Amino acid sequence: RHFGPDAAKPAATCAVETFGNFITGFGMAGGELVGRPKDYAYAFDMAREAGMPLTCHAGEWGGPDMVVDTINDLKVKRIGHGVNAIHDANLVAEIADKGITLEVCPGSNVFLKATGDWADHPIRRLRDAGVKVTVSTDDPPFFGTTMTDEFDMPAQTFDWGEDDFNALNQTALDAAFCDADTRASIAKRLETA
Repeated sequence: RHFGPDAAKPAATCAVETFGNFITGFGMAGGELVGRPKDYAYAFDMAREAGMPLTCHAGEWGGPDMVVDTINDLKVKRIGHGVNAIHDANLVAEIADKGITLEVCPGSNVFLKATGDWADHPIRRLRDAGVKVTVSTDDPPFFGTTMTDEFDMPAQTFDWGEDDFNALNQTALDAAFCDADTRASIAKRLETA
């Protein structure tokens, strides 16, 4: 994203050429206020036409309009962060209706002040509205976090328990960009955990 749309095209070409070997999906991270989603649509169209699943950061720093543009212009199935969608009830309903998964990173959202404190984090409200959410670490070395740390936040703040975390894990598995064998292997591991 930071290198601009012209750099996204060769990245998409490389991803398409290696899709299935080493590459399982196509996405764009980084500061979402650099360019608009439509500027990167060509690269996402290439990846989609090759059958690649798509994700993109949106709604961490940008408002609901950035999430809307990402959905409409890039046609993604997952959105990294997406927490600012909470400020538009119609958008939250659309995300839920379309089955788009939000890859929520509570620790980094709070640390970077993209959301309020832990109690104000919108993950529970999004989930209660029917949005598929996962809990992710974002950038573990930078934020000094682990998945255990990220799960501790909703456990302590929202009193989420085993059933909640099993549901989060299942959502993450359903949204994972992986082949059927990998998905089955992970599902088996989750059953025995």
